[in-house]
Amino acid sequence: MAMIVAPIFLIIFIGYCFGRLNPDSGHSDKLINDYVLYIALPALLFLAIAKAEINELRQWDFITATLVGIGAAYILGALIAKIMGIGLPESSILSMGACYGTTGYMGVPILISVYGESAALPAAIATILHNIPAIMAVIISYDIFSTRQSGSKISIGHTLAKALKTTLTNPLTVSVITGLVFVIFRFPVPEFLQSFAGFLGNAAGPTALFALGLGLSRLKVTEHINGGALQLAVPMLLLKLGIQPLVTFICAYYLLGMQQKDNVWLIAAVVMAAQPIGAGVYVFANKYGFKQDVISLSIIISLLIALATMPVVLQLFSA
Repeated sequence: MAMIVAPIFLIIFIGYCFGRLNPDSGHSDKLINDYVLYIALPALLFLAIAKAEINELRQWDFITATLVGIGAAYILGALIAKIMGIGLPESSILSMGACYGTTGYMGVPILISVYGESAALPAAIATILHNIPAIMAVIISYDIFSTRQSGSKISIGHTLAKALKTTLTNPLTVSVITGLVFVIFRFPVPEFLQSFAGFLGNAAGPTALFALGLGLSRLKVTEHINGGALQLAVPMLLLKLGIQPLVTFICAYYLLGMQQKDNVWLIAAVVMAAQPIGAGVYVFANKYGFKQDVISLSIIISLLIALATMPVVLQLFSA
């Protein structure tokens, strides 16, 4: 397993080295990230969904275990924030950090690299499951509670519409929904479209991992380390890298009976739950002006920890 996982992290390392050797390549960084987010990953996820049979999508145990893990981490994050004196809507950012991972940039490439094409479908579904609930929860929390604090009237319909618009216009969500259209209406995927999407999708894994390393090279840990930041970061790290995958595994394995050792759906559920904190959390922290330094520090530390924990998680399933 170590020899399988090593090339994955080597690509991240190469991206990191490239970024350190080229500190002024900020414009190029954005182009690479945009290519991954808007072209390569959507092509990969679309093809994984569109080629599936409708029966293959009815993975209720997988969906349930994934959502239970996300929900447990989110709620515990909110409770810990409340104990620390942080209420809504700000606590929703910390809750998002506790359950929102780098499923697209790191989870998808790892699963497909280690388990092959059989992991593409569960990876695609997991990516959407990990994106939609957390993003919608943060948007709704800020809309409702910020408006309530200002004394303005709350339009639940407008809030939901805003949250849905943000999540449904995400390129990864759009690609999965498009793939679902092909499956639900039983549209055959034309050969040229399969070749086109497959050609782009094949570049998603290495490019996403390279972009991840590139992003790591731009982060400055020492600028954010202080006692207050660590006090908030540590609970997020424990929830994201410890509690969420553990709850997901217990729910899937013991409560829902996903007990086959070679069950790629069980593996995908746990591996996706064990991903480090995603950069999307920083986007919302920056958008709403809440603890950007804490979120940056948490993302950096979680990525570094995941470089050690992810091979362990994968090794457990290969034993």
